[in-house]
Amino acid sequence: MGDHSIFAIRENFENYLKNHICELCPPNIIGMREMVSYHFGWDGSVTVPAKRLRPLLLSLTYASLGGKVEDAFQAAAALEIFHNFTLVHDDIQDQGEMRHGHPALWTKFGIPLAINVGDYLSGLSQNMIVTLPETFPIERRLKALNEFQDASLGVIQGQQLDIQYEKMGRITVDEYINMISLKTAKLFSTSFALAAILAGYEDEFVRKLAQVGENLGLGFQIQDDYLGIWGKQIITGKSISTDLLSRKKTFPAITGLTNSTEFQALWDKKAENDQEQLSQMKNFLERVEVKKDTLNLARAYYIEAQTQLKELLPVEREFSEKLFSLVDSTFVPILNEA
Repeated sequence: MGDHSIFAIRENFENYLKNHICELCPPNIIGMREMVSYHFGWDGSVTVPAKRLRPLLLSLTYASLGGKVEDAFQAAAALEIFHNFTLVHDDIQDQGEMRHGHPALWTKFGIPLAINVGDYLSGLSQNMIVTLPETFPIERRLKALNEFQDASLGVIQGQQLDIQYEKMGRITVDEYINMISLKTAKLFSTSFALAAILAGYEDEFVRKLAQVGENLGLGFQIQDDYLGIWGKQIITGKSISTDLLSRKKTFPAITGLTNSTEFQALWDKKAENDQEQLSQMKNFLERVEVKKDTLNLARAYYIEAQTQLKELLPVEREFSEKLFSLVDSTFVPILNEA
């Protein structure tokens, strides 16, 4: 029996992803392979490697349902490639200058080329999902294609809302949850749904697993919101307080604007890289227990997802145990918080 540790599966998937993407970036198309390799970190410049969380969730769930883990790699690659298309464009739209510990693609190669590479990755993801191997019956491949395309539209709808919300003075928590259920949680739910579809399960079971993924995705984003204010840069690999400085409408900020007039006053001031002001903003959030509420909400989504998952999957299987472990490790940052 081969090595089926999460580390080994991630490494095998990474090799699969790299080989297939590079094959589909013709060397005669000047700069394409170089830029794609740079974005994915295959040129060695990345200091905070991508976790490949979504493809691992898909592959481990598929294996937990009785399939061979490697058979899910093409669908997992399609999902990861689409996710990276959104990252390339998101960095441009948000003017994000760093990605995985190195300069974002657009800052190194310029906006026009970065947009084009993002478009290429989007098309490449569709190509990979539509050419799933014939080892899967045609009805499963068609269902997987429909699920994937629905997710693609959902993520872009979520990004539309995110950009529009940044122009608005205030939004509600419900509006925010709806937005992240599309922009962030949609690819998590699709990871689980695709695994169940390819394994041949009925629609009701697919729907239940997709709900697990949605809860995980919502918890993952709320955790990210928490770490964006109270995390440790050495662990997260990204600048702390950027969300407050840029006045990004995250769960803590939206809740703070509702519950603290002092926080509102500072929020409405001109954003400056003033550490004293940022410290005051954090203090006001903590004073009205926004820090605690953010932690509790992220943990609630995690607990709900893990409980549902253990009810749906055969817990005694090797890959189920690895999947549960992966979910646990994903939420270590908030589970270890006091």
